[in-house]
Amino acid sequence: MNSDQTQPTRIEDEAACARLCVDFANHLDARRYPEVLDLFTQDGSLDRMGTVFAGRAAIEGFLDARPTGMTTRHLCTNIRVHFDDGADEATGFCYVLFFQGSAETGPCIAKGPPSVVEYHDRFSRTSSGWRIQERRIRMAIQG
Repeated sequence: MNSDQTQPTRIEDEAACARLCVDFANHLDARRYPEVLDLFTQDGSLDRMGTVFAGRAAIEGFLDARPTGMTTRHLCTNIRVHFDDGADEATGFCYVLFFQGSAETGPCIAKGPPSVVEYHDRFSRTSSGWRIQERRIRMAIQG
């Protein structure tokens, strides 16, 4: 919060929403699934290439089903946040360069070239701060 104001500024709100994009990628790659879940509203949804996981329990099921032998890295860029008419809702967009490999001993071995996906988000301000209400992941460039 800004020391001169009781409400966060638009720049602080934008930074908080952009941070959700980066935190999602970092927590997902590190398999910190409770932290991934905390980025979503209680009724939030994750739409991965047309398969929708609605609510935290469904998102948790998706995360728990990720192959344990897979290593991923998601690099977020071109993050844009747009605020709707109300101060507590926003939409977002970013490109994500996605790498995948096997988690053998030693350095990870990439499985093919990277892909680019897009995150299309709806953010909501909650009593716990900004959270992802909806994330739609769409393939932009298949590796």
